Amino acid sequence: MQWSQIKTLFILCFLILDIYLLVQFIDKQDRADQYSGDENLTLQEELKREGITLGDIKVGVEKESPITVSPIEFTEEQKETIDELDNQETVINTDNLIISHFDDPIPISEEADGAEISQAINDYVYRAENYKFWEWDKELNVILFFQEKEGDPIYYNQYGLLLVFLNEDNEIEYYTQSILGDTDASHEDNLRTLIKPMQAIGTLYEDNSLFFEDHVDDVEFGYHTWIPPTGGKQVFAPTYKVSVNEERDYFINAIEGQLFTDPEENFTRDMIMENFMDVQVIPNDLDWKDDMINKLRKLTQAETNRSELP
Repeated sequence: MQWSQIKTLFILCFLILDIYLLVQFIDKQDRADQYSGDENLTLQEELKREGITLGDIKVGVEKESPITVSPIEFTEEQKETIDELDNQETVINTDNLIISHFDDPIPISEEADGAEISQAINDYVYRAENYKFWEWDKELNVILFFQEKEGDPIYYNQYGLLLVFLNEDNEIEYYTQSILGDTDASHEDNLRTLIKPMQAIGTLYEDNSLFFEDHVDDVEFGYHTWIPPTGGKQVFAPTYKVSVNEERDYFINAIEGQLFTDPEENFTRDMIMENFMDVQVIPNDLDWKDDMINKLRKLTQAETNRSELP
């Protein structure tokens, strides 16, 4: 074959490829424009064709702004209040993490729901009313609570987290607690119009995160880390949590519309490891220190083994 023919063939191949990519780009842009409309008729038709059904996706929040928060700096008065909490011995490490051991473990029913668990700890945890039950990991026997700001949870942030550790009899023996401080008041002056919950569902559909005959349970509002800590301060974005089939949660930036990467995958493991290191540096004269270290070590190993399963 002559060189001129080969060049012609290459040119034709690249031309076809360019045309294909252009068509794909235009189609994707058209679909994105359709999803941003008020009625989202095209998206609803696509969901119906895929057998994807919707539960309650109303949120009731139309405008909000990012919030800036710093970890708390405890006053001496606050430290005294924490030290006087009933039925426990507490210590605050250098990172302002509360580490606590119960004198008499607190029993939790195997069938207890989030409201019952929250009630059980309400009288024993500092500012317990500011934390929202998230999940009970039955395999590890660890309960997660997320701190709330402006009345809504901050998802998967180590500086606003309550971790509760149970023994084999489902009794609370230990907990660790980190607390975010006050919200910067200036956020009220920077309200921004949020995307519609249906647009967040469109983001998931475009990302191929919704599958045939999935059911979107609901959409809830909260905050997610937007800008990593700088000088102690953190910026949190208004966020939609979209729950699917009561087993998968997705988090979408309610201002920009992008999907946050999965924060759940290693979060519990990372926090247990952080606690393991934190407990090792608390005073050695605490008679429960070694026991808590051993329990955390076992949990760390169990979580590592679990993450390695296919």
